[in-house]
Amino acid sequence: MSRGQDAGWQLRSLASLGTYLNGFAFKPQHWGENGLPIVRIRELLDPTVEPDRYEGPAAKSFLIEDGDLIFSWSATLAVLFWNRGPAYLNQHLFKVTPVPDVNVRFLHHLINFHLDRLAAMSHGTTMKHVTRGDLDHYLVWLPGLDEQRRIADVLDALDDRIAASSSLIAKLRGAENGMTASLLAPALGIGLVGNDTPPPRAPAGWRVGALGTFCTLQRGFDITQAEQRKGLYPVISSSGITSHHDQFMVDGPGVVTGRKGSLGGVYYCEGPFWPHDTSLWVKDFHGNDPEFIALLLRSLRLERFDAATSVPTLNRNTVHPFLVAVPTLNEQKSIVSIVEGFSVRTRTEEGSLTKLRHIKIGLLDDLLTGRVRVPEEVAS
Repeated sequence: MSRGQDAGWQLRSLASLGTYLNGFAFKPQHWGENGLPIVRIRELLDPTVEPDRYEGPAAKSFLIEDGDLIFSWSATLAVLFWNRGPAYLNQHLFKVTPVPDVNVRFLHHLINFHLDRLAAMSHGTTMKHVTRGDLDHYLVWLPGLDEQRRIADVLDALDDRIAASSSLIAKLRGAENGMTASLLAPALGIGLVGNDTPPPRAPAGWRVGALGTFCTLQRGFDITQAEQRKGLYPVISSSGITSHHDQFMVDGPGVVTGRKGSLGGVYYCEGPFWPHDTSLWVKDFHGNDPEFIALLLRSLRLERFDAATSVPTLNRNTVHPFLVAVPTLNEQKSIVSIVEGFSVRTRTEEGSLTKLRHIKIGLLDDLLTGRVRVPEEVAS
């Protein structure tokens, strides 16, 4: 921290950098269907939440507009800019207005940088929160206004790249899911028809039959934690790949899905693995492509076959009879290849996003402590 001091930065409390207006304590009698949205923590963090509304004079002082900096100081610590039009701020949220010698974009990055440390000193047992008193005592280094702007420019540009990468990943995943659904529509349409409706005709060359005729699911093994720690190969359970042991090894490639607890995951494993008792594994592919069978099982949404017990449970006997249509082996491989093309692009972009996030972590530490100075002509 001395680097900031050496560079002429000021040591200031977070509270001195702005005013922190707590939101209005809305009550159920204030809620309605008309008026402006009421922004609570959930509405702040999730734009898909449908908010309650308020129409009246009591909360006039708590109006927020696009561009206002909002600090969630209770339960979930977060700071972000509001950008969804006029709304009223609920309690447990601060509207942060910077003082004249503080740039609002810099303040946004500065508070975000210190959130983990603020969380460590937060109060409460059931609902963690940060008080204004905490902000009075929490000290940070503050550069001059021009350098604040330059730092904010650099970090904002990086945030834009991170947002663009995240958006691209979402589009690629959507395209992959859409393509998979389209390619496997003939496979899944058979078992979805009602009892009074004749099954649709499968495409030429596709075989129709119970899922159990194309792959045989088997319950995994009861592998103790002590045994898992001894071996060299992954144990795949309902929650994913966890540990190792060689006594229950199954030669790969293989496909495993959750049997008990978490039912949604379907894992394709290239090499040897052990299927845990909480999973079902494909014991026999009956000559079909293992990766195609993995796609098929993912598309089936196996959680809908839940046996409706207190713990979600999947029984192979409820899955095996489901009617599906399966193409020839060559077409199976072609479908896998098309879907994998999308997956490769997605994984590549995910790798780029991870690198950008690591770069930002390093830059935050360098720039907000004065360890690295941004020149007056900001580099891209």
